[in-house]
Amino acid sequence: MESTSPLLDRLYSALPLLLAFVWLSILYGWESWDHGTPWLFGDELQLAQLSRSIAETGSPALRGAPHGFQSLYAYILAPIWWIDDLHHAYATVKYVGVLVMTASIFPAYALARMLVGKPAALFAGAATASIPALVYSPMLIPEPLAYPYAVLCLWLIVKALVERSRGWIAGAVVASAVAPAVRGELALIPVIFGLAAFFLFWGSEPMRRWRAGWSRGDWVGLVVLGLGALVVFNTLIGHRSVSWDIATGHYKQRMFEYGLWAAGALTIGLGVLPVVAGLAALVRPPGERGSPALRAFVCVSAASILCFGLYTAVKASYISTVFSTRVVERNLIYVAPVLLIATALWLDRPRLRPGALLGAALFAYYVVVSTPYQLEFRFYSDAPGLAILQMANRNLAFTPETAKWALRGALLVSLVLIALGGAFARRRLGTPAVGGVAAGLVLAWLLAGQISASTASNVFSDQFLRGFPQQTDWVDRATKGAPALYLGQNLKDPNGLWSLEFWNRSIRYVWSLDGTAPGPGPTETPNVDRTDGHLQQQRGELEYVVAEPGIDVVGKEVATGAYLAAGNPTLWRLIKIDYPVRLRNAQAGIYSDGWMGEDASYTEYRSPGDGAGWISVSVSREAWGGTDVPGKVTIRVGKLDLGAKLEPRISQVTGVRRWTVHSHLSRQFVLRTPPPPFRVEINITPTFVPQELDPSLGDRRPLGAIVGFSFSRTRPAGAGTG
Repeated sequence: MESTSPLLDRLYSALPLLLAFVWLSILYGWESWDHGTPWLFGDELQLAQLSRSIAETGSPALRGAPHGFQSLYAYILAPIWWIDDLHHAYATVKYVGVLVMTASIFPAYALARMLVGKPAALFAGAATASIPALVYSPMLIPEPLAYPYAVLCLWLIVKALVERSRGWIAGAVVASAVAPAVRGELALIPVIFGLAAFFLFWGSEPMRRWRAGWSRGDWVGLVVLGLGALVVFNTLIGHRSVSWDIATGHYKQRMFEYGLWAAGALTIGLGVLPVVAGLAALVRPPGERGSPALRAFVCVSAASILCFGLYTAVKASYISTVFSTRVVERNLIYVAPVLLIATALWLDRPRLRPGALLGAALFAYYVVVSTPYQLEFRFYSDAPGLAILQMANRNLAFTPETAKWALRGALLVSLVLIALGGAFARRRLGTPAVGGVAAGLVLAWLLAGQISASTASNVFSDQFLRGFPQQTDWVDRATKGAPALYLGQNLKDPNGLWSLEFWNRSIRYVWSLDGTAPGPGPTETPNVDRTDGHLQQQRGELEYVVAEPGIDVVGKEVATGAYLAAGNPTLWRLIKIDYPVRLRNAQAGIYSDGWMGEDASYTEYRSPGDGAGWISVSVSREAWGGTDVPGKVTIRVGKLDLGAKLEPRISQVTGVRRWTVHSHLSRQFVLRTPPPPFRVEINITPTFVPQELDPSLGDRRPLGAIVGFSFSRTRPAGAGTG
């Protein structure tokens, strides 16, 4: 009887792994299909712009301005943007991200096979490709490439430390050298390689024999030398890294606390058991002689946990000083594969050192009960491991206390399974059954968390689409790709702008009249340098301007796009300009939903005939039914003057109106104006903050009233003087 070919044997042997990859890819591909638009701004917009620029010019740029190298992922995605249809290009980007990130299953399996049998290795590979962070796979961020690449590097490093051949060492060195180009955080990979090699050397038999003859003075000298090395290291890194200097120099307590928060989110996302069993499995049980592969894996795991954990703690501490206090599990996901592979090690030989198990259990308990669960969010983008609790909050009414008890229960179940596995192993009874139950529960938890995260992420994406024009590329359709400028003001919530910029490649510049234009990329705050509305800053290639409500540009309106601003339908207007760019009129100090703060203004630069007319000013708090905070309203109208600093102001007041606005009230004022150019200014004091008056509201803006302006050459019919 003829034997099958070696190739067929290998394919048959790899079939379970390939099937796991295919089924996970199908699941994530289906999730990505429902992910209609980017929403994690400005990260996704930045990578998209860099990648498109590489596709068009060969060099990375943001809004036409050259930008430094960020990630190899931008180069990998660049050819996809050659697809003319942007929707098809975006879909392809998503599916490529899914396949790339899910491919983490292969290096994880390969690394696990160096330590355990095929069933346990298959668990490690499948679990690595099932963690909640796979929600990032369709997103335009570096993680879809960085995560599998980190696993690949760890496998190559372990292989190099075990084989010690030129080929494997060269592969590990090259992969480690390239790692920082994949994502900045992966600059830790070469450090992990060096630390792991040192740990392995330190624990080698020759080193143990040498240390056996050391005196007490030798050990004291080593400690002093180590402390000195730490001081030098801290000084050198502090000079090169602002975040390291601030975190380690001033906020060490935050490093400890916020770093453990990230560990807690990771522990929750992994289902608790992989952290308890995985950490304990890294400590060799009594009487067991570790293989070279196991010793190398333990050294690499220890170096990975140390480096990624320290990086996460520093970043969390630093971010709290410049942005906000965040749970940054996103930076710790690269530890998950080593914990899951270590869990596979426990599945393969369920014997753990009691002291190590106790320490791991206490650590897991502390981090899962002390981490903020962020249940007020549908999805917390920096900590996808919390998604399973957020889902339980929505569907099962979990409170933080309920979540704590559920996690305590998960820890108890984990300890029971670990105890049963150890007991059965000693009696050689039922070990596969216990391992199978444990592996099944972990995989179920992981996929539940990933699906919960993806569902919540897709809800965000759907909400973005519902508040956006039905034809997302409506600007490109109208301009046929001709250069366009976005001109806005008071851009407190730039998500609409970012979506518009992503879907319309013809938008080359983003400017604002009041300095609120957001990145990524350069922005401009143009000056009005003539009273006819001429902008001092110009771009000669411009043909179109996308104007926000409250800004009118000289030219012809060729298209409009409706979007939701704070739930209110609002229009963008696309203007075919008569170059140079000139304003016809412009409002300032008004949010996109119509509310103003303490001060707002309206400036009319030019109008047909340029004669005197009438300005209608509406002031309303009808939309506010909460606590009444009477606001004194002062409306002034007069001739426009730009002043020496090109700041619009009233040079001669021609009319004033005063009133006090209350909740539920509104009023319209009609004032005579001088011929353009003229200016109207409104002041309302005091303002009110909705969230301070009603904590259930999320609006923290200081609000005066909803205001509107309308200029006419003729007196409005039936209008009084206000």
